[in-house]
Amino acid sequence: MPELAAAARERGVQIDREISSEGDGANMVELARRLSLRPEHVELVWAVVACSIDARIVSHLEALGGAHARRGLSPAVYSMLAELDGDSGARLAHWLASPNPLVGDGLLVETEQVSPAARAYVASPRLVSFLLGEATSIEPLVTVRVPEGVLHDAAQSATMQRLADALERSARPLVVIEGPLGSGRVTACAKATGRELVVLDFSKLAMDRMRDSLLALRREGSLRTILPVLANVDYALGDDREPRRVIGAFIDSIDGPIVATSTVPGVDLGTSRAIARITWDVPETGLRTALWTSALESIGAPMKGDLTSLAHRYRVGPAAIRRAVESLQILHPAGTPLGDVELARGLRHNIAERLGGLATRVEINQTWDDLVIADDIRDLISALIGRIRHAQQVLDRWGYRRKIARGAGVPALFSGPPGTGKTMVAGLIARELDLEMYQVDLSKVTSKWVGETEKNLARVFDAADEGHGLLLFDEADALFGQRTSDVKGANDRYANLEVNYLLQRVEAFGGITILTTNLETAIDTALKRRLASHVVFATPDEDERARLWQRQTTTGSAPIDDDVDHQELSQLFPKMSGANIRNAAISAAFLAAADHAPKITQDYLIRAARAEYRAMGHMISDTVASRGQPQRSL
Repeated sequence: MPELAAAARERGVQIDREISSEGDGANMVELARRLSLRPEHVELVWAVVACSIDARIVSHLEALGGAHARRGLSPAVYSMLAELDGDSGARLAHWLASPNPLVGDGLLVETEQVSPAARAYVASPRLVSFLLGEATSIEPLVTVRVPEGVLHDAAQSATMQRLADALERSARPLVVIEGPLGSGRVTACAKATGRELVVLDFSKLAMDRMRDSLLALRREGSLRTILPVLANVDYALGDDREPRRVIGAFIDSIDGPIVATSTVPGVDLGTSRAIARITWDVPETGLRTALWTSALESIGAPMKGDLTSLAHRYRVGPAAIRRAVESLQILHPAGTPLGDVELARGLRHNIAERLGGLATRVEINQTWDDLVIADDIRDLISALIGRIRHAQQVLDRWGYRRKIARGAGVPALFSGPPGTGKTMVAGLIARELDLEMYQVDLSKVTSKWVGETEKNLARVFDAADEGHGLLLFDEADALFGQRTSDVKGANDRYANLEVNYLLQRVEAFGGITILTTNLETAIDTALKRRLASHVVFATPDEDERARLWQRQTTTGSAPIDDDVDHQELSQLFPKMSGANIRNAAISAAFLAAADHAPKITQDYLIRAARAEYRAMGHMISDTVASRGQPQRSL
């Protein structure tokens, strides 16, 4: 037995010498100083490290301590290796079992819960790499060093100075930087403080890894002087209260400064520490232009045209700009000139994942030729498109931006009976402006949990702001309903809070929001005051219905019979809207195909329209009921 202990001890000393020589030994000295380790603790750490990385020692440990030694080094076996007396071994076992920074911060990992003397410990991989002189954090942690050559505008520079001052004024400051995803919040923090950051990004973290990841961040803070950052912490704070409790406990346990970033203002971190919140915004238009130009230069792509209009149109940060250019680098050969059209497409390639299933991209197949509406309604739609197209000239060149209280977005309300073309026009506007249209899924956005609806909507607005998509809220009265002054309970109070938040986000949103409703009176009056346009769609008159019948039945290849009379169809079914006429036209085509008819006749259209009319809940005359009836043989 003494020979085995001597052999294991000799091998361990050799390994420790090799590690110390590669890492120059200073890292262990620094670790001992930071954690206030005594010499006997340092010797123990070296022994655990040696036993954790050299498989040849395991056989010696098994001979000394039995099969459980495979799980690591126990104080009992270490006492034999180090030839400790009974009292020294007992004190060491008690120290390891008590709260201490080595085990508490995850540098030494306890592998089994038995008596203190028999508990086995292994060295974490990060401790070994640190002793070898490696400063790189282990995933999912990311090390962010002080950046060079990063551009910021005047407003951002002032915000960075406030951030630096806030971190200097207190021994244990907690600063939350609130701003859009990808706007450069973490980079700005590194530049403002001049410190190395270790970042845990919750937007990329599986929740079942949260505890281990927070422990890894704590461990990194024990090994070296860093500023810990909890990035996008709002992504972890959902319906479940447990993540908030875990994150709050972690923040409370950190002795020094800590920074968090959030895309949602005012997020509750579950901590008892005082919080300083700082708002961070995307760069102004001039700086965005410079960022686009720099990103193109970094991949060697020639710039096509002026990017000022693109920079104005898309209020995005450096991360979104870089990703858009990288997407185009994949799609286009090297050296391809890239302009605003291609770069806008690159942005839209990366918007879908940000929406997280809360909104769905809508394919737009119709054209303006398919639309039949009154001239005054068409004029309102044209004015809305002109407001969007000429925003840069009016707001920036003519100086009207400073007259706007908050955002420069364009919220519009389309109201009117079902089937009158509200959703179709929204799609046509998106197509006219070369935008993607995303229809918000109300079933996924709304939640019974307090604050969840607002958080989901924040993600939708942030993603649409970055990709400059058109947001469509169909049946918007479900979300933007009238607030009540007669608050009788918590449900009324929270409903009012949701509407308040929606009004603020619509006003601050930099893109285009179109809300459709069949119940105009149900929409909150405060929202109507914030609208850039309110278009009221009316049920089509007789001439409009005739044009709708003509356009919905004509495809260019459909075999329409010469006997089809669109004016008669309009007169026979006066309550039909555009959507009902479309349904009837398609149904008539299927009826003709099922009968193997050479053409789609007036009788087929009447049969299909009659069925649609009944489905709408309307009565039909006996004359109309007898028209187009198929002849049946007995």
